[in-house]
Amino acid sequence: MEDKASIDTLYDLVERGERQRKRLVLIVMAVSILSLLGVSFNALALMVFSHQKGSMDIISFNMLLLVIIIIISIILAVLATKKLIALKRLNQRLGRINELEETIYNEVLNAHMDQI
Repeated sequence: MEDKASIDTLYDLVERGERQRKRLVLIVMAVSILSLLGVSFNALALMVFSHQKGSMDIISFNMLLLVIIIIISIILAVLATKKLIALKRLNQRLGRINELEETIYNEVLNAHMDQI
């Protein structure tokens, strides 16, 4: 009886991990795309604003802000790539768990069929 409960618990854990994996992929992609779009929109708004002003002092300040925005964009892209690589590793590990699950299921099924 105890073995059945532990097996059910393991199945629940694997299913929960798969659901969380799917959700994490969507969250990482959405946040990455939205943050890069937001930074791009800020850069565009800054460039439009800088063309309305004519002072050299403001232009150099705007160039500094533009460089900062570009650096932030690069950092966000690197972080998104790191998260996607981590999710890919998680997918590989869950794939191995699924293979192990299939192997165990087949062995148990074969052992049960041998007893009959």
